[in-house]
Amino acid sequence: MSKTSAVSHDTLPRIETEWDMATIVITSAVREKRGIRSREHLFFGTMTVVIALVVFIGFAQTYYLAGVFGAKPLAAPIVHIHGAVFTSWIVLLLAQSLLVGTGHTRIHRRLGVIGLVLAPLMVLLGVMVAIEMVTRFAPITAVDSPGIFAVALSEITGFAVPVFFAFRFRRNPATHKRLILIATIATTTAGFGRWPVAVLLHRPFPAMLAAFSLLGLMFAFDLASMRRVHRATLLGSAWVVLVELSAVAIGHTTAWHAFVVHVRSLVG
Repeated sequence: MSKTSAVSHDTLPRIETEWDMATIVITSAVREKRGIRSREHLFFGTMTVVIALVVFIGFAQTYYLAGVFGAKPLAAPIVHIHGAVFTSWIVLLLAQSLLVGTGHTRIHRRLGVIGLVLAPLMVLLGVMVAIEMVTRFAPITAVDSPGIFAVALSEITGFAVPVFFAFRFRRNPATHKRLILIATIATTTAGFGRWPVAVLLHRPFPAMLAAFSLLGLMFAFDLASMRRVHRATLLGSAWVVLVELSAVAIGHTTAWHAFVVHVRSLVG
């Protein structure tokens, strides 16, 4: 009995020490995970605000603050509807980012239904506005309307594919939020292209590069936080860059100009 007691007393401190070490390791892991989540919430929340500012600055003079700047009325009712739906998407993005950051994930999921409605509407209205624009600018030879039409459609396509997969993988938060952000960044080319800055104003390619810089920030964040680029960041960004750069190349071809003429004939 005395030997057994001695063994028990000798092993007890060792067991307690191992238990304490395991507790410290688990606690450290939990703290590290919470720290990563906090950094992610901060980054994605900041990116959402940046996107909202890009859009606001770009469309302030012609839409959001049109009365202040004495801007001309919008060309057609469909442009008003498109602007309202797109703005609703940006507001929803800001709200969703805030809800996740403050831990209100249940409300976040419920509001996601609104996104499921807005996303296809944005695609449909984006195509309609692009067609309206290329038809309206047809008599103005100084405007490269076929080229602008190609860029507009590329933004819509750049948005549609990532947002589709974002909802497809909505149960995977890391993938979902990256694809939602990438899809929205795809549409910022239009916003950058309307900034009152000579290097960007009505210049699609520089505006694209400005939008791509936001994608670059996502790469940098992934590398800094995970030491690798998340697959959603890589594939989603690659899609946006490929589609939008292809539009610049295709928009000047004879075949594309013939296609635009055909589209105009169909519209009337």
